[in-house]
Amino acid sequence: MSNALRHALVTGASTGLGLETALTLARAGYDVALADISADMLDEAMQHPDLAGVKAAAVTLDLRSEASIRSGFDAAVKALGAVDILVNNAGRPLLKPVVDVTWDEYDAVMDVNLKGAYFLAAHVARACIADSRPAAIVNVASTHGMTGLGGRSVYGISKGGMIQMARMLAIEWAEQGIRVNCVAPTTVMTPSRQEILPEGERRERAMARIPTGRFPDAREIAAAIRYLVSDDAVSVTGHTLPVDGGLMAE
Repeated sequence: MSNALRHALVTGASTGLGLETALTLARAGYDVALADISADMLDEAMQHPDLAGVKAAAVTLDLRSEASIRSGFDAAVKALGAVDILVNNAGRPLLKPVVDVTWDEYDAVMDVNLKGAYFLAAHVARACIADSRPAAIVNVASTHGMTGLGGRSVYGISKGGMIQMARMLAIEWAEQGIRVNCVAPTTVMTPSRQEILPEGERRERAMARIPTGRFPDAREIAAAIRYLVSDDAVSVTGHTLPVDGGLMAE
């Protein structure tokens, strides 16, 4: 691995895809700051043996608060020495018909999925530009941000916003060597998703939409993120990589 980029901040890292991403990066030799809304949520994650060989830190970061974004980013920099990789993974779902969504529910999703991710990316870029350091940012979007599906409007709009955000930031920061991309998974059977989509007809319908006939697992998404932050993707910026079993190819 190149020494150019090696200090990663991963949000929503206490469980599921965020944790698997942090562990995948750690196994590849990256130092990692695992961020979540509460440090207590990260206690078990920080005991994972894959973190033993690198610098690893638990960081409290609430994406709904500008002050928390600032303090969480500063804590990650203090622990790792720098942050030159950001994985905007933390997200808030909402499954509700458009006509039933409240003003507060809309804001709750957007504040985490889009607004918080935007301002955290800005913090990383600001610091790297000041130090003349390259950086790589990956937004974890969704196929819901690329196609229409009933009952998921706010979530899908937020993820579509993340995809467009990657395009805009990639162009603005290209000359500074800061790359910004997205991964767009279809349904990934993390523990939280298993609760939302238990075995039965609903899960079967969701799987039937995927041409390969299977849901990707968290390791596949984490591997895509690792590629996008690596030197192998040094000329890749402003793009979205679907990891979807062919869903978006139809």
